[in-house]
Amino acid sequence: MSLPIVAIIGRPNVGKSSLFNLIAKKQISVVHDYPGVTRDRIYADIEWDDCCFTIADTGGLDAKPEEELIDQVQHQVETAVEEAKVIVFLVDVRTGVMPHDLLVAEKLRQADKPIFLVVNKVEGKKFDNDIYDFYRLGLGEPIPISCAQNWGIGDLLEQVVFALPESNVEDVGSSSSIKISIVGRPNVGKSSIMNAVLGENRMIVNDKPGTTRDAVNIHFVYQHIEFELIDTAGMRRKSSVKDKLEQFSVQRAIKSIRQSDIAWLVLDASDDIAKQEKMIANYIATQGKASIILVNKWDLIEKDNDTFNRFVDRIHTLFPQLDYVPILFISALTGQRVTNALDLSLEIHREYCTRISTTELNSALTKIKSVHPPPRVGKVRPNLKYITQIGAKPPTFLIFASYPHKIKAHYEAYVVNELRDAFGFEGTPLQIYYRSTSKKAN
Repeated sequence: MSLPIVAIIGRPNVGKSSLFNLIAKKQISVVHDYPGVTRDRIYADIEWDDCCFTIADTGGLDAKPEEELIDQVQHQVETAVEEAKVIVFLVDVRTGVMPHDLLVAEKLRQADKPIFLVVNKVEGKKFDNDIYDFYRLGLGEPIPISCAQNWGIGDLLEQVVFALPESNVEDVGSSSSIKISIVGRPNVGKSSIMNAVLGENRMIVNDKPGTTRDAVNIHFVYQHIEFELIDTAGMRRKSSVKDKLEQFSVQRAIKSIRQSDIAWLVLDASDDIAKQEKMIANYIATQGKASIILVNKWDLIEKDNDTFNRFVDRIHTLFPQLDYVPILFISALTGQRVTNALDLSLEIHREYCTRISTTELNSALTKIKSVHPPPRVGKVRPNLKYITQIGAKPPTFLIFASYPHKIKAHYEAYVVNELRDAFGFEGTPLQIYYRSTSKKAN
């Protein structure tokens, strides 16, 4: 069971990414005063007032696309609307109702889902009367906010949470099977790996890129554990996505990563690593998924004493966001080490679900800050006071600290690395949030 999705949509440059970042409490989307910066949907899991949901930032919705890129962005938004339980339609009070807003509103009225019409950039009483003009969109009462001044966001979230369907958070990801998505560029051998794992030709294998058009879920048992393998369509750069069918395939692959516990990122040992694979790696990391990097077609490589180390060093250089992920060199053709991927997945899944006692965590935290306390920033030095685990899949921690906003990124990385040294967590990302112990802090 996945968390319900709240999609933020609207035409370009109305502040969707700014709203997303305020809700997510961290800088995830690129915010730039230029239309069309956000092209893909970006997700973040949110907890508000004891309710958990996923927020989705989308590209700007152009109701009448004239360029291929805009057409792709519209497809992103249409997919977000299809999967969302609640829709936040963001408009700009400074521009008023634009023709595109009317067209989008017409589409949204057909969605038969809770829709919140949110008017952004309401800074000052001078815009009070302008808000009422948005009633003609036919989507109910406009909700005024200001992302620039962080005003009205809490009131908006209260209404959104009230509109969400009831869900049992404990059921999220509680399926007994271990879900593994097999992802990568076309023609790297994903279907061949699945066939090798299953010991039979369940998937069509063809040298032509794009043979697998949709994700295919196959259940099987290994070591008395139920697995679910998800073979996905190969993911290519957006400039290579020419038709609607392949656009859908790419979105299905992304959705498969989100629904999985572990992602197998498949690389071709006989080919260079491409930008698309870096994008996939980043998506796996930002979605908080455990993962393994599988270097396929290892049998085709002429080797010397340093070949293995050169490959490993290159992968670590190109995928720094997955520096905690094990690398396995396999051959789907010969079956070399393919079964090892399942054994390793069992180990990683245990790490992914690990919970550490508060006593052990705080003992580790005491050691961490005694060896290397947070550096002083100006006249203050942040102090890490207490840590507790608030979730698993992936392991998620909350640290209470004074002046947490003063903690630098390199020190946060140090804390993560020290927790790994203390407790393992191979193959799984760690998520750490900070809460201020100062009553004056926001």
